[in-house]
Amino acid sequence: MKYQIILVQLLSMFSYSYSAQDIPACIEKLNKQTSLTTTKFERAFEIKQHVKVYQFSVKSVRQCMDCQNGSIYYDSNRNIIAYFLMGRGPNAFVENGYTAADFGKAGYPNIRYGSKEITIPNCISRAISNTDSLKKAHVIRVVQVRIKDKILYGFEHQVDPKLINCKDCSTAITYYNSDCKPEVTFRVGGIAGIRADNGYTSSDYRRKDILKVLWKAD
Repeated sequence: MKYQIILVQLLSMFSYSYSAQDIPACIEKLNKQTSLTTTKFERAFEIKQHVKVYQFSVKSVRQCMDCQNGSIYYDSNRNIIAYFLMGRGPNAFVENGYTAADFGKAGYPNIRYGSKEITIPNCISRAISNTDSLKKAHVIRVVQVRIKDKILYGFEHQVDPKLINCKDCSTAITYYNSDCKPEVTFRVGGIAGIRADNGYTSSDYRRKDILKVLWKAD
């Protein structure tokens, strides 16, 4: 019996080690710990239409009555697609297109569901599908954002290593509308701070909401 217990423990350790090494680096960065709460990768699995899901546990110290405990689920683009947390009461969310049962949480109380997914313009979809071109252009991710009540799309580029420590340099990002035409370009950094065109302001940039990460580089 003693040897069986040791064997189970060894297999468990091997299984966890394999899982930890198998997850993408960007997902592994979601592990975090504070003096009150620890968020830790638990497992990866697939649900409907072969969507890869990464489950993280959230555990807080008993002394913190307002802290939450439970699970958070991310897709491969680090979008939160569901969470089931318990603090002073249940707090749960499931993104549109999924159900609580997909995560083994059927019957969980007080679940909020995401709004209907916004249709992505065909030209944006085609750009995302051409991963080689995105990588050649040094795009690190494509995001869907809301700025001034408009749904826009941005192609975020890798910062030139030469400019990382340049206090007087700025970087530019252009957001495109549903017709795939440039809507606004923000220049961030440098002496001016944030500059915008086409009637937009620096406040619009600060208040933007990232709705979804549509693509990210490996």
